[in-house]
Amino acid sequence: MVDKAVIIAAGMGSRLNGHGRGRPKPLVKVAGVGLLKRAILTAKRAGITEFAVVIGYRGDEIREAIEDDQQIDVHIDWVENPEWTRGNGLSVLKARDYVEGPFLLLMADHLLEPKVITRMRRLLLGAGESALCIDTRLEGIQDLDDATKVVLDGDRILKIGKGLSRYDAVDTGIFLCSPALFDGLELAVSGGDDTLSGGVRIMASQGNMRAVDIDGLFWQDVDTPDALRHGETALFGRLGKPTDGIVSRHFNRKVSSWISRFLVKTPVTPNQISIAAMMVTFLAGWAMAEGSHLYVALGGLLFQFASIVDGCDGEIATLKFAGSRFGEWLDTVADNVSYLGFFSGVIYGMYKLTAEPVVIALGFIALALNLLAVLLICVYLKHSGSGSIVSFNMGFSSEVPEERRGYLHRVYCGLKFACRRDFFAALFCVLAVLNCLEAIFWIFVLGSGMVVSAVFGYIGHIMRTRTTEAEKLVSGKAD
Repeated sequence: MVDKAVIIAAGMGSRLNGHGRGRPKPLVKVAGVGLLKRAILTAKRAGITEFAVVIGYRGDEIREAIEDDQQIDVHIDWVENPEWTRGNGLSVLKARDYVEGPFLLLMADHLLEPKVITRMRRLLLGAGESALCIDTRLEGIQDLDDATKVVLDGDRILKIGKGLSRYDAVDTGIFLCSPALFDGLELAVSGGDDTLSGGVRIMASQGNMRAVDIDGLFWQDVDTPDALRHGETALFGRLGKPTDGIVSRHFNRKVSSWISRFLVKTPVTPNQISIAAMMVTFLAGWAMAEGSHLYVALGGLLFQFASIVDGCDGEIATLKFAGSRFGEWLDTVADNVSYLGFFSGVIYGMYKLTAEPVVIALGFIALALNLLAVLLICVYLKHSGSGSIVSFNMGFSSEVPEERRGYLHRVYCGLKFACRRDFFAALFCVLAVLNCLEAIFWIFVLGSGMVVSAVFGYIGHIMRTRTTEAEKLVSGKAD
């Protein structure tokens, strides 16, 4: 697969004038990250390891900002284009000596998801062929009038240009190129057309320009203030996860993404947000321990607020490319430690209401079982190479064959929505406001038994499966 990308970052970006706070366009921030940095880290996430970045206008400033950014730890060849006032095809030509074989060609001012690059990397080119990723969803193009249009014949590009009156798709600015593109660009420049589209037209006339539909994946050209706002809104709108529970999808994620819009512009890190959510949960546990209606209601509201804030760490990590294995572990540990603190408060508050020693006994048995389950999950995560509880939940739902699922496992799978933090935090918030501390306590105690049994059953299945596989391996070697 292709490992190198050329990124064009040489132009002035005059149409964004006044919206970058004095920055050159490649350094204009969208959701807290500069455009060029976002392009580099997006490509890196998709497997690109080497870059050639073509700079021109305020190039020294761009280069210094990127090289001083410790988050960007990839190899970059800086390509100077002193003729940056001319067409972008000339900028691509300047990178000719920095690539060997096929390469990706990207625009610094385009937003896209890593899957687009992954798909293009896997594409097999014919001899002398290049490919352009196109978008046929014309109704979804933010600024269609300014877009570069494409006329297709099957998967071949026939025509390309901004002034086409009839067209089938638009150019996304994402290319997989063979070195033959440079020959096409040279011919176009010698004919007086120094745009990238001019070189593509030469390639298309030779039958060597393929079209690849982006097929619904996200991309956005950031040329104007409206496009910048639209692109940022789109990034925040994509923060939801397939694993989000019903409360998160319809309420928590809407609130947390609003909070993240503010946090993304600050130096606050995802790890700091995880710790802050844990502290709020501890405060909720303290309120629960007071036992009176006012404090119980406050505890429920704080617990729900912590659940919302807990979504912000992942959102900021996604938007700022700040995710890490340590961060995954910190989030998992902080969440589960905070649960223990909160439910300790519930147990003590219940004891103050009833003065029954059995409440303490049942409560702390449930806490001990939960702690054991958490330790088992952590061992599983360590061996699976992940620190995120999401990987355990996904494995629990998919790795155990239907015929091997016991009664508790099937019950848990049917009720797993209720075991998600977004659901039980919202439920406990409502019960706390209604002064139903007893209901919270008994849901915790009975639910703990079911969850712990399910975790033990799943861990047992994994151990039996691995033992069986090991025995088959030994048996095969013996044969």
